Amino acid sequence: MSSDTENNIEVPPTFKDLSEKALTGRPELLQQRAERSTDLPLRYWNQQAQFTTPASGTPEKAIKGLTSVVKILDRFEISGDDIVERTGAPSDVINGLINQDNRHSPFVMVDAEDAVAFTDESSQRARNGAVRVFTEEDWGTTLPFFRPSGLQLQSCVDDLMSVLPHAVAGRSPEEFPIAGIVWPKTEHPEELEWVCSVLLDIEKKLGLEENQIKLEFLVESGHGLSQLKELTQVCIQRLAGIIWGIADYSADTNLPSIENAHPLCDWARYEIVNVAGAVNVPAIDNMTLMYPTPIHRGADLSDKQQQENKDKILDALKEVYDDALHGIYLGMSGKWVGHPLQLLMVMAAYRNAIPQAQIEKDLKEIDAYTQSVEGGAGATMLGDGRQQYMADRATDRHLRARLRRATAWGALPTQKAVDLGIISAAEQSQLEL
Repeated sequence: MSSDTENNIEVPPTFKDLSEKALTGRPELLQQRAERSTDLPLRYWNQQAQFTTPASGTPEKAIKGLTSVVKILDRFEISGDDIVERTGAPSDVINGLINQDNRHSPFVMVDAEDAVAFTDESSQRARNGAVRVFTEEDWGTTLPFFRPSGLQLQSCVDDLMSVLPHAVAGRSPEEFPIAGIVWPKTEHPEELEWVCSVLLDIEKKLGLEENQIKLEFLVESGHGLSQLKELTQVCIQRLAGIIWGIADYSADTNLPSIENAHPLCDWARYEIVNVAGAVNVPAIDNMTLMYPTPIHRGADLSDKQQQENKDKILDALKEVYDDALHGIYLGMSGKWVGHPLQLLMVMAAYRNAIPQAQIEKDLKEIDAYTQSVEGGAGATMLGDGRQQYMADRATDRHLRARLRRATAWGALPTQKAVDLGIISAAEQSQLEL
């Protein structure tokens, strides 16, 4: 066919009936596709660090988890520059986090499961602590989540039926202070169906919206990982994240040790990242078990003991930072932490995952691609020198997805994101609450 033909290519009359027949099935397929992923509110993508804290202790300290960082560092005579030198983290990121005004953790999980002893007294103390922290503290930008005990413990029902109703007391449904729950030791789809049914009954009883109480679940067994797709589909309308639990999984699969980068554990991450991406929720990495705590304790430590404490803490900070970078490279969107200094390092890793220089580069390339499309081209070359690459609708989508996360994390102004169509005006309002 001549390239200068003026005739448009159209469906031949003899194919009109086939075209109409094919189109009749399209709406149902689109509906099915939409139902198999979730339209997660943007604020739930702000989960770079999930701070887990015992409900029976002082969980309120985790909400502004960065507050105690300076005090801890001063106690062991560790400076921001010491951290930079030992870990390789960028100086501006580390010192910026240490000195920033916003001390809030992105996400806090108030734990009434693994952190609670198997006694009625301990369970009651955990429930009391959970209700107190959810109803009395200023959560600000922190996402508040609750972890009840798991299915194997009968107390799991009482955890939900006591904490959730008491948290809403005297509040309107819009003021319900708990964003969601984290369900532990998930193995089979029927379990999550039951959890969702229980949550729905609670929502109806409390006058909450359906699926208002979000759900994240832990993948920490062979059964759970092998049924990951099925697990997500039974709770898709309230799903807000999938969390990788390495310790229980290592026990379940008889691994010789709990090793962060063990090939089987990385394979598990691949599976979780893929399924989480398919349904549009964050994939959350496991906790680093080496805590930045001292070897020696007491007031009269020798110089050698003080140095050993400092070295041990700095080594632990390097380990958690390296683990976070490993997860980011594999596609994780956040990581569990259990100590303020772990919070610092994981937030540093994720902040540096999308640095301002990358954001500016992405914005420039989105603008260049948009101009190319407006000029009638479906693909173009972007970048400079050896970094030049072919850009099309797929690469533009990847840039926009990255900037969408940057917006959720507060690294890109919301109005700029709205102007580019990266977030909606409604999402902007949610982020600016």
